[in-house]
Amino acid sequence: MKKITFLLISISIVLHSPAVLGTRKPGDKITVSNNEFIIWGGAQTAVMPKGCSTSPDGKYLFVSNFGQKNIKTISVYSTPELKFIKYIAYKGNSIETIVSSDSKTLYSTNMYGGWLDLVDIPTLKHIRRVKVGGFPKMMLLNRANTKMYMTQWEGAGFAEVDLGTWKVAYNYIGYKNPRGLNLSKDEKSLYIANNAGKNVTVVDLSGKLKKNKRRPYRIIKTGSGPRHTAISPDGKYLYVSILGTSVISVIDTATDKIIKNVPVGNKPKTIEISRDGKFIYTADYTGHSMTVMDTSTYQTQILPLDIVRASGLTVSHDDRFIYVTGWCSDDVWAVYRVKPGETAPSKWGPTIKRRPLNRKSKRDWYGCTIK
Repeated sequence: MKKITFLLISISIVLHSPAVLGTRKPGDKITVSNNEFIIWGGAQTAVMPKGCSTSPDGKYLFVSNFGQKNIKTISVYSTPELKFIKYIAYKGNSIETIVSSDSKTLYSTNMYGGWLDLVDIPTLKHIRRVKVGGFPKMMLLNRANTKMYMTQWEGAGFAEVDLGTWKVAYNYIGYKNPRGLNLSKDEKSLYIANNAGKNVTVVDLSGKLKKNKRRPYRIIKTGSGPRHTAISPDGKYLYVSILGTSVISVIDTATDKIIKNVPVGNKPKTIEISRDGKFIYTADYTGHSMTVMDTSTYQTQILPLDIVRASGLTVSHDDRFIYVTGWCSDDVWAVYRVKPGETAPSKWGPTIKRRPLNRKSKRDWYGCTIK
């Protein structure tokens, strides 16, 4: 009996180990709805790359190094070749980043002290910080780039930052760990996924902010662990990654009803929609992979990546590349999309070797192995 028990445990360890995926390399691919998605190449980052973003002008990829306090805060690469340019360093860390529509300003949330940090992109230098508090997480700019919305992980709500006066208004919702957020097409509604609330709140931005710091809102019930959101270009559908059940919930924004729960890779975290609205991409945290979902047929395919715990994900300005970060393997990988009738590249990007998981730290590093 002891031998059988030991054997079962050993099999379980192997099946749940990232190493069982084998070495994934540039050129490996999947096909979804006649589009090919090919692993193009990768690059090393600093410690615990959480989020990533690209500049609309197509020049840069920025990676938030969550575990690198005070140094190597943000990694900067030229795109699409993933050539490392420099680290941007400032006090604290970077949780997530977002780039202004004119590609001149990089915004980043900071866990240490609760700041919104600004980086001047032409010089790649830190230029300003705004006190927000409440462990700011995800950010969203309105179309005019005059206002920033930020979810507050420990504040049970969100902050509105006027980017002209730098004044901050706080909105209390009351559900724990708000994270992903998106605006309706008319910018009158703000959708917020409450990670510990099993729901999405829909905030009426046209409603007055009352003395109790609340705006009118309604609730869409979801499964356990709603994490991140994406919205279709026409505003008709909201997509929400559900960490607890490993699905993407498709919500009709006209009725607030979930019309489909689509199974994807294990524990989807960050999700993004392609620029043409045809695909949803997911960073599968414990699947160590990226899922591609067709938004019209709900067909899915999983692309295993040579990373440990996929975390951040972003799409390039031209819809050509999808970038995914490895939270525990300190890397970022690029996936190349080949549309029907197009030819795949003849050369691939850089290949990197996965780093060991061990961390020289007393902290548990949020799920990464230490000794």
